[in-house]
Amino acid sequence: MKTNITLLIIVLLLVPSMTFQIIDQNFGAAHLVSNPSSEMQGHQTTLLYKNWNCVIIRDCYGVPHIFADTKEELSFGFGYAIAEDRLWQADLFRREATGRLSEIGIGNASIDHWIRIHGYTQEENTQLFSTIQSPYKEMIVAYVEGINQYINEAIANPEEKMPHEYLVRGITPDPWAVEDSLSIGQLMVRRWGEGGGLELVFTLLLQQLIQKNGIINGWKIFNDACPQVDPGAPTTIQSNGTDNPSTPSFSPPILPLILLESAQDILRKKQLEKQFCESQGLLYYFGSNGWVVAPEKSETGNALLLGGPQMGHSIPQIVAEVGIHGAGINASGMTFPGVGPAIAIGANTYGAWTTTSGLSDGVDTYIEILHPFDKTRYLFKGRWLKMENRTEIIYDKNGTPSQFECYRTIHGPVLDIRWRPFIGGIAISSKMAFWKQEHHTIEGVMSFQHCTNITEFEQGVRKIVSSHNWFWADRNGDIGYYHSGNYPVRPTYGFLHRRIDDRFPLLGTGKEEWLGIVPFEELPQQRNPASGYFANWNNKPERNWTHAEAEVGPLWGEGHIVVRIQELLEANPAVSFQDMKDICENVAYHDAFGTYFKPFLQTAINNTSGIPLDVKNAIESWDCYQNDHDADGFYDDPGLTILHAWYDALFEKILLDKLDILVKDYCHSLLLHILQGDSSKLQLRYKNYLYDTLDTVIIDALYQALDILETKYQTTNVSMWRTPVKMKGFSELGSLPSPVMPYMNRGTYNIVVELPHWTKDDRTPPITESVLPPGQSGFVNAQGNHTVFAYDQFPLYISWMFKEMHINGDPLLPKK
Repeated sequence: MKTNITLLIIVLLLVPSMTFQIIDQNFGAAHLVSNPSSEMQGHQTTLLYKNWNCVIIRDCYGVPHIFADTKEELSFGFGYAIAEDRLWQADLFRREATGRLSEIGIGNASIDHWIRIHGYTQEENTQLFSTIQSPYKEMIVAYVEGINQYINEAIANPEEKMPHEYLVRGITPDPWAVEDSLSIGQLMVRRWGEGGGLELVFTLLLQQLIQKNGIINGWKIFNDACPQVDPGAPTTIQSNGTDNPSTPSFSPPILPLILLESAQDILRKKQLEKQFCESQGLLYYFGSNGWVVAPEKSETGNALLLGGPQMGHSIPQIVAEVGIHGAGINASGMTFPGVGPAIAIGANTYGAWTTTSGLSDGVDTYIEILHPFDKTRYLFKGRWLKMENRTEIIYDKNGTPSQFECYRTIHGPVLDIRWRPFIGGIAISSKMAFWKQEHHTIEGVMSFQHCTNITEFEQGVRKIVSSHNWFWADRNGDIGYYHSGNYPVRPTYGFLHRRIDDRFPLLGTGKEEWLGIVPFEELPQQRNPASGYFANWNNKPERNWTHAEAEVGPLWGEGHIVVRIQELLEANPAVSFQDMKDICENVAYHDAFGTYFKPFLQTAINNTSGIPLDVKNAIESWDCYQNDHDADGFYDDPGLTILHAWYDALFEKILLDKLDILVKDYCHSLLLHILQGDSSKLQLRYKNYLYDTLDTVIIDALYQALDILETKYQTTNVSMWRTPVKMKGFSELGSLPSPVMPYMNRGTYNIVVELPHWTKDDRTPPITESVLPPGQSGFVNAQGNHTVFAYDQFPLYISWMFKEMHINGDPLLPKK
């Protein structure tokens, strides 16, 4: 099933710029109290600062483990270790979060301006930080002190400690501030927890459908492609509940031309930001899977957890790993450089936790009506209110300033203004249910590392305002699933008694305001399910949950990739620790298109005479996995090639004349419902997708695909129709060059945990393994040399191996 890795390891080792030189990283002499003994796995450092002291010991993969007596000391060492490994990356994250990348020649002023429109000012973040509760506030302060201690040492000793990226640019890092960490946390909360806000996408899509198909048919097709409820959508909570009914209005909303123009401009800016961030390895990409297994479904009678956050691949990776030991905490897991002393996914002595993005709708787009004589005044509840306004100065790398205006209405940041004197116009603003509350999510995540049971974990989840799915498993045998976030209660009817459709913008005049926030108790959540497991891949949480604008294809629709995880868990009555890893590997190479669409193709072939036998055999023999067992750089099965070419042709024949090609990736659920016909759980409103019988359309598409493949491969020998293995590189944030690997649909970081049942007489520590490619360290020294810890986990990752996490830290301590 998996790709043979021998060739890839050889390629990795041949890359000339990836010589694995070990750079001595003993920390500054003023703070180095003792060197590691020969019996230790890594360097030991004792840091003294104020009245604090802590010990940092690195394991054999360079992961820092901090030992201290207080939370502040742990946090100080946490910040210092992260700065040593990832200072340049943390600096890029804070510049991204605060709109200051163009100062160092990355991006441009327009991208920085777009970030600043959505963000908070330094003064606002100072005030927000003052509201963070203890002990989290003090821990962040100490974390910042740790970063600054390393920055000071790097400035004093640049030859050994200053990251190469600063030296080649002739700059030095600015001192770190608590507002910097808060800004990074806010950006991360939004990147991976900001569900909804797609009203402008749906607005443009509806416009395109109406232009191609007319008003009535365009509206019908829109509701088929973007249903508010898809009864076929798989859910994480398995129940016998029913879907809430969803009956759209008879006619579509009126979409004025000025709104369409504004939507096009805003979406263009968002797309440019997305492309820029992904190309630079910055914070943008989202998508994750995770699952937990209860003791009664486990081979050993212990709870199990696997986490696979998918945040894109960069070098260094977008997350780092760390362990903290002391002050009642023994925990290890992944953290984000610069955000604070928080283990977002990990395990401690008592339990383990992981998360995926929730995608529920906590953001709305508002249309503000502007005054004909002042583009900064908007109508709200019968009054013309003045927008908040601030001027932002953005500098490029040469120090040349550009001046931009940032506006806000009562609803939130203004994304676009369309206005003409004496006529007026509109402004588009974004209202977020978590506005100025993102720090509560940070508090909640920081609480997890010292949770001892599922009830304490639930208390932490209550704090979280962003849209996430959270999983917990512990040594009491409890497992839990929680869908967190702030979600607005919207009115049923709005201006002129129009029916509110949350797929489209709301009118900002005061008639269509939120009525409140859904209470935590009404959010999807469950403990210890009868099925014995929870699994999620950003899919719908439960059947009667309707807080998504639309249940579209890869988001919450039918044909979702989470089903394969659920099938594998359901079929296994005794899941082992190794099974957890095997499931992760299985779904990483699983071709969901094959699983869902191959049966329809096979049925049509079996009902039709004259199909070439080699074509029929190729399709039948393909197991719906991306296999390259012989490691020749091509997937083994021509059936894969044929099915995907057929799918493209089928989409063209059924939907291309009705839908814009740009939404193809989001329409596999619609195509699936069309093929299901009367058996579809979603009753389609448009009835004329097929120009002939289903089998005829399918076979026509197959012959079209065969013609295309014969021309492409210049042969009728089907065995030669093999697709090249998709290769994946790592976005380069700095001086480290990217390795290349075959594409695997798995986590950026993977963690698997078994939690032995904790009894009075048995205190066996959790079994914990993880892998973080390419490696822990992003440090490159003045000579351009990296450490051994830059790439040492890459061979593990591509060969599906894991490493020990040292949850309790004891094996790392010097032997007495």
